[in-house]
Amino acid sequence: MAMMPGAVNRLLANQARQGRMKSYDAACLHTMVGSLAGTDGMFQKNGTVGTESHFGVGGDGTIYQWVDTKYTADANYLGSGHVISIETADHGPEFKPWNTRGDNVPAWTPAQIKAIVKILVWVHKTHGIPLRATTSVTQKGVGYHRQGVPGNGLPSHLMGTKYQWSKYRGKVCPGDRRIAQIPGIVKQAETGTTSTTEPKGILGMSKYIYSKPYKAIQKLAHAKWQTLWVGRGATSILTFDGSSFMSEASLVVSGLKPGESLQVRFFIASYEKGTKTKHVGYYSKQEFVGTTGGTYVVASQIGKRGKGRGGRSERLRAQVWTNSKTAKITSVTTRTLKG
Repeated sequence: MAMMPGAVNRLLANQARQGRMKSYDAACLHTMVGSLAGTDGMFQKNGTVGTESHFGVGGDGTIYQWVDTKYTADANYLGSGHVISIETADHGPEFKPWNTRGDNVPAWTPAQIKAIVKILVWVHKTHGIPLRATTSVTQKGVGYHRQGVPGNGLPSHLMGTKYQWSKYRGKVCPGDRRIAQIPGIVKQAETGTTSTTEPKGILGMSKYIYSKPYKAIQKLAHAKWQTLWVGRGATSILTFDGSSFMSEASLVVSGLKPGESLQVRFFIASYEKGTKTKHVGYYSKQEFVGTTGGTYVVASQIGKRGKGRGGRSERLRAQVWTNSKTAKITSVTTRTLKG
């Protein structure tokens, strides 16, 4: 049996009827549109007849295991024989009421993040699933349900293959806020593979800076780096004060056709009012490929930078580049941990 230590054993009846896993390509994060107790009640009633998931995570961080990971769970449709599925609660005392639109799904609680990290570390050690946030349904690593949804994240040429993770079109699971949290969660899981102590330094940061979604449409220049606006009149994500930081920029892109690409890079700007801003350092580029429907991009960066000198401040900004002539950014959100 492949059972995760620390998970509450809620194994469903008739596990063997599911069939064995064919490979371990990805861990896929879902949202329940419900509570852990409510989802457990539904799964226990139906057993392995219908749809079920390997794991469930409550708002308080409780982990349920419903299916032995040597067997398939049906939450990922045609990909179920290749994917470990993780359902996460979004209703309960830890969450405020919300409607079911994808941009309203509440963020994972700190307790949920800690639990998800534990699951990812275990499936990596047990089944070899890479600890990396995937940008495409065809990559191995940690992904999310929307990547394999027809009419949303799934390219049309992958319909009917193991990469089709839903038979329903347009599902936004697990929601914009949760998708934006995934790169940071994966970074914590990477640390968890080599250390059993409480994260310190860059992963022990305590100050959280969150920007409201900036809805202004930005038409992108073709084949030219362009500084990303992250709020009304704003280009800087962070002004450095000597602290470590981990920043994420979440973009919703329209008009980026399948096969076209968009690149994001963070850079350091030396700024002083009334003078020309200087670019004094660049981080590595991150590339994202267009999908059918909207393309959802989450770029992340960790680092540390001192204060500017001589009246100049150093700031974190982001640039985008695309080979598309039709791509537009319709929403931008940034999140930063520092301290």
